[in-house]
Amino acid sequence: MAAFDEGVSSFESLADLLDAVDIDAVLIATPHDVLAPLALSAIRAGKHVLIEKPMALNEAQAKEVEFAAASADVTCMVGYSFRYGMARHVQDLLAQGAVGDVQAITGSIGTPRLDSGWFAQPESGGGPLLFVGCHLIDLALWFVAEEPASVWADVHRRSDTGVDDTSTIHLGFGEGRVAEFLVTQSAASFFYDLQVIGRSGSVALRGRNFVQFEVEVHSTAIAAYREPTIIRPTMQRDHITTMLVPELAGFSDAIEHRRPPAITASDGRRVLRVLDAVDESGRMRQAVALGTPLLSAY
Repeated sequence: MAAFDEGVSSFESLADLLDAVDIDAVLIATPHDVLAPLALSAIRAGKHVLIEKPMALNEAQAKEVEFAAASADVTCMVGYSFRYGMARHVQDLLAQGAVGDVQAITGSIGTPRLDSGWFAQPESGGGPLLFVGCHLIDLALWFVAEEPASVWADVHRRSDTGVDDTSTIHLGFGEGRVAEFLVTQSAASFFYDLQVIGRSGSVALRGRNFVQFEVEVHSTAIAAYREPTIIRPTMQRDHITTMLVPELAGFSDAIEHRRPPAITASDGRRVLRVLDAVDESGRMRQAVALGTPLLSAY
């Protein structure tokens, strides 16, 4: 049954919403295990979809969403909102040539313990790898602009909940490029850091929340950064303003102009392909080869 309050309607299910309201697009922000099923329902109803990261539990589900969107000729965007916030400052510096060719990326991200709710349940896709670690993988693929050839991971799981607790990840790219990450739920508070290293310099991102962070750049290629320089962007009101509103604007623009969104379903699927390999490597305790890059549905 729908409820109406100051122009806002609520429904008990997505099916009820799709039956009752004439809409063009759906934003799906749910626990991980129902992201893909709900996205498929909306896509099959002919709706454009902005689906929250990581878009699915695994690559197989992501592939189904990707190909369904391509077949229905609707826009499907994945909500990796870090790209619209702090990480865009790093990408801008990389585009200016601050580090030259990227050779290595290191980073870590952590949360306090995930003790309750779907965050703590394996069947719901709980654990920090899918919750926040996916952001690091997405940024590495964005910055390097290629898929890794191999993945090695050491994944420690909680004995009580069974979800991942602390993981270390090594990604091997072509020509010796590497990325190494730490993902944990054993931190005192939320944090993230990332460093991109090239032959011409380095760029580091450090933050303790979504709106207070700093970027340090040191570059032999750009005169303004010959000495290590710390940039602290002006703090905005909240992450809704700085990250989610621009993300929604990008989604709307892609629909209006009928062009691929900034973060495609293929991008989301690539992240999950890596995370599937992280899980496999952690269980087998050996490196996993990813083989040839995946094919896009577009």
